[in-house]
Parts: sequence; C-alpha cells; structure tokens
Amino acid sequence: METQAVTLQIFGRTLKFSCPASEVEALNIAAKDLDKRLSNLREKSPQVNSDQLIMTVALNISYELTKEKEKRDEFGDRLKTLQQLLDSALNISN
Repeated sequence: METQAVTLQIFGRTLKFSCPASEVEALNIAAKDLDKRLSNLREKSPQVNSDQLIMTVALNISYELTKEKEKRDEFGDRLKTLQQLLDSALNISN
C-alpha cells in the first residue's frame, strides 16, 4: 500500500500526516470540514479558548457518528426483519 505525505491547515495550524495515497482526498475533505466547524464555533463563541473549541467540535463529531451508527444498526435490524418475513412467505408458498 503506497502512502503519501499530506500537509493540512486546520484552525491556523499546519499538520503533517502520512496516509494511504487512495485516502488523500478524503483526508483533505475531512480536514476542511473540521476547519470549517472550528471556525464557525469560534465566530459564535470568540471568548472560548482553542482547546475548549477543539474538544467541543470533537464531541459534536463523535455525537454525530454515534447517531449515524444507531441509524445503521436500526436499518440493519429492519433489513433482517424484512428478510425473515420474505423467507417465511417463500417457505409458506412452497
């Protein structure tokens, strides 16, 4: 797996990472999203220090991820139920 060095600007800081070459674009998109979230929060709460802003954004992202996982699990459960209903209906008709 080929890796590539990537330099990102996030919240006025320059960060260097190494990641798989196939993931560079996704990493850049994630960095831009993070930077935008931090900048937006800074505008809303200019008195809050950088560490607090970073932790708040990290918590928001973690919360969003948790909610998406819950949706995925719920969707998976619905799919299993539908599959069982279909299997049952096919077995009855055979």
